[in-house]
Amino acid sequence: MARRRVVVTGSIKGSRTAWLFLGFILRLYHIQPIFVHPKRPLPKSFKGLIISGGVDICPKTYGHDEPFVCEEARDRMELELLQKAYDQGLPIFGICRGMQLINVFFGGTLHPDIHDLDLNRPHPNSPFPINTIEIIPKTRLHEILKTTRLKANALHHQAIETLGENLRISAKDSNDLIQAIEHTERFILGVQWHPEYLPYSPVHRRLFQAFANSL
Repeated sequence: MARRRVVVTGSIKGSRTAWLFLGFILRLYHIQPIFVHPKRPLPKSFKGLIISGGVDICPKTYGHDEPFVCEEARDRMELELLQKAYDQGLPIFGICRGMQLINVFFGGTLHPDIHDLDLNRPHPNSPFPINTIEIIPKTRLHEILKTTRLKANALHHQAIETLGENLRISAKDSNDLIQAIEHTERFILGVQWHPEYLPYSPVHRRLFQAFANSL
């Protein structure tokens, strides 16, 4: 089977580990990843888009002015790729900051720092699957994962505040923080956790299988 070319985004520095894990799991499903960052030329054609995790989205991108360390060039690159993929009807999968950027692309906003929120319990921060995620029934995510609850890692300190247009929530955690979103009509899916770091889990691999099936 010919490998389908899919763009996978990242930062100029700091994305090597995520790309290593993503490259491994994508090749399992006959996908050829094209890794791009703001200093690499963007491919003219591709079959799908994965926006990986990484540094915070610049707050001014969604109307805030908090002075966070961010990578404006990456924000611009990914928003350009999102627009191109959306216009061409290509499948889009966002991981962690990727989910957040999908929300911003559709007009949503973010909480710049969830530690400023009144949470039910301390927010976990771990690459290991210690965060309990509740999947909302009758969503695309529920159809893909075939479960209503799973354990996932948590490596984020920002979260969705207001939901973008034509998006719906498909998972939350025990702090009522949004953990997954999806487009109401197309294969545009975002998860707040990092399934690529859990390749041993059949449930988490189903996300990549579904993305591959949508190409």
